Amino acid sequence: MQKFLVDTNVWIDFLNKRENAIDLINKLTQTGEVFSSILTIIELRAGWTDEKSRHFLPIFYAQTKIIDISIEIAELAGRFLQVYKTKGISLSTVDTIIGSTAIME
Repeated sequence: MQKFLVDTNVWIDFLNKRENAIDLINKLTQTGEVFSSILTIIELRAGWTDEKSRHFLPIFYAQTKIIDISIEIAELAGRFLQVYKTKGISLSTVDTIIGSTAIME
């Protein structure tokens, strides 16, 4: 079975009932397992009021399995940040962790 790690922006579109995101999530859930980084919860929650969180988080949790940050994911993310920093490229720590999660899982 295929595994898909879905990023925060797709979930925002899905929860805002944007048709392309709904179609994508439906297709992914029919094809394999849908995962999200635990950091996605933080990003989603930070953008919502308490009322929206009470409404949307249960919908989100029903559609995805949450992956926590392991030591291996943290080390890989740190390595990416270090390598790109030496090249003068600044990466978002959160996005680097989410990308590392996709690679490790």
